[in-house]
Amino acid sequence: MAKKLFLFLIAAAFGAAGAFAHAFADAFAHAFADAFAQVPLSFGVSASLISDFGGGVSGRVSEANGAFAGLLGNEVYSHGSYTGLASSIFLDARFVQLSFGHFTSAGSNRSRHGSGLFPTEHTGHSPSGLEIGLLGKFPVELSPRITVFPLAGIAYRVILSGSLYAPTLGADNPSHASALWFRLGGGMDFSLNENMFLRGAVSYGLRLRSRWENDVINGGPYHAGGLVIDGDTLNAGDHRWWVDYDSARLGHGVDVTVGIGFRLR
Repeated sequence: MAKKLFLFLIAAAFGAAGAFAHAFADAFAHAFADAFAQVPLSFGVSASLISDFGGGVSGRVSEANGAFAGLLGNEVYSHGSYTGLASSIFLDARFVQLSFGHFTSAGSNRSRHGSGLFPTEHTGHSPSGLEIGLLGKFPVELSPRITVFPLAGIAYRVILSGSLYAPTLGADNPSHASALWFRLGGGMDFSLNENMFLRGAVSYGLRLRSRWENDVINGGPYHAGGLVIDGDTLNAGDHRWWVDYDSARLGHGVDVTVGIGFRLR
């Protein structure tokens, strides 16, 4: 009898706990739905000037023989930079903005071997692709028409096509230059009427290493050059040099955005 009573009490306790959890979840869902219904929503389109002022890899000549012995220990780097235009759509929920867009750009690749020896520049570095971004912001109303806001967030820039920083280092797949960005900046909304507004924003971003940068840093040493005459390498073992890339150069850039938004509620 005592055992049955004990089991009954356990079952009743679990039943009460389940009912309480269900009631709590239901109340929370309704409260969340009511709160979300009060959040102003808007969507819009925007155009941006984008940039990446760097990136790439740096290292040192780790082995140099024969005619290239003087290069041993010299700094070597390979990097690219670009500027471009992007078009995006955005969905705004007052404190949060989600955006998705396409960009195209033009820039250049640069490399230096041996502290000024054999400097080269490769033009035509023109990546294009997609970017998805998530920004948090804190709007402050200065007047019925003007609202300003600081912003911070992340964006993932997917490179779909275009030449890259260093094809000789294995950067022949455009997607391997895709990278995650962290952004900080500010903006302003100017209301045209109850339903429309203009938006301007400026942000500065730093990005993480791309896949090709990590692959180059972890994949060395790389054969960098040799003494060749009429297509034949002379004494290959005695007249060649190699490079170890051990660090990534800073990838950073500024985005300037203008757009028009439409309030949904």
